[in-house]
Amino acid sequence: MSKNLKSYGLHNIQDLNFKFLSSSLKQKFITNYKRCSLFENRISKITNSKYSISCNNGTSAILMSILSLNIRNVVAIIPNINFVAIASIINLIKGKYIICDVNKNTGMIDKYSFLEVIDFCKLKKIKPNLFFPIHYAGNVINLKEIKEIANKEKISIVEDGCHSFGSLDTKNNPVGSCNDSRCTTFSFHPVKNITTVEGGAITTNNHNVYKKLISIRNHSLIRTSIEDPYYLQSPSLNFRMGEINAEIGLQQLKKIGQFKTKRQKLVDYYILRLKKYDKFFSVYNFKSKKVFWHLFVILLKSNLKKNKKNFMNYLSKHKIQTQIHYKPLSFHKVLKKNAIKTFSKNSKIFYESQLTLPLHTKMNFKDIDYIDSKIKKYLNI
Repeated sequence: MSKNLKSYGLHNIQDLNFKFLSSSLKQKFITNYKRCSLFENRISKITNSKYSISCNNGTSAILMSILSLNIRNVVAIIPNINFVAIASIINLIKGKYIICDVNKNTGMIDKYSFLEVIDFCKLKKIKPNLFFPIHYAGNVINLKEIKEIANKEKISIVEDGCHSFGSLDTKNNPVGSCNDSRCTTFSFHPVKNITTVEGGAITTNNHNVYKKLISIRNHSLIRTSIEDPYYLQSPSLNFRMGEINAEIGLQQLKKIGQFKTKRQKLVDYYILRLKKYDKFFSVYNFKSKKVFWHLFVILLKSNLKKNKKNFMNYLSKHKIQTQIHYKPLSFHKVLKKNAIKTFSKNSKIFYESQLTLPLHTKMNFKDIDYIDSKIKKYLNI
């Protein structure tokens, strides 16, 4: 049995050039220097954005983005199907948030779920000023209609693109191009489409936001003089990326096309092998040269949905790790308690049916054959 299935996602850094890694540590500075600058330039080229700022992880990218917009008294709209990072950050900075429902088929906010929140806010005379749409599993949210509503309501948009680095929308715009947002955040955690071991980035087309992000990344300090070494503009933290992390990222970017093609071939093969189970579950993913799939997701039906825990335990027993992306934010008591309002009808439906199967570039078709065989045995067909 392949070891590749013991995690739903795995890094792929076995072909790193250690000569270049070593040279990155022999520079004058080994953090936030030449490799980071080159990495940022490559990200801007891939995302078709004017500016890119590297940082130490995706969570930092979110916090930096919020701080860069100079919004006083943050009132954010955030998706219910979501990792805890965004809501936790807003709690920590003493902001407020409304937890928005999602489309039950995509797991992402759509025009109708967004309008539901806007109508509620108008009724309660609440004025949201920030919106965090999430591109889920590699898929790309349609932001055009939502952007029109957000602009009318004076709501700034920050995209969370941590699942979808390298994906294109229906008009071939890369996630991170920021055509419909102030900025986009990315994570380069080991299970993501590319990795820097730990790391993140923010893209933007706004020069003022870019300059603010550069300052925020380094404690918001400005060098002054020898006797008075620096001036603190505002409280901040250290969000810098190491040069060795940037070098890993640069080597990963050289393989981004290879990684994307490999994942799509695996997705296509999954679709082929699993289509016979359409009475038991549907496949979230689809064949597309535009989407850089981060996750492979199935949506369970009927009895399989009711016996989800048993199904996951069965697969785990056979060394196939599954995961749930994600437990709705409204199901976390500490997050729901601090929310202005939660909308969860479709989020609950998506959560109860959603299951992530392994998908990463170390897998092969035989791994999918094995998963298929175990599912078939479980379903007794």
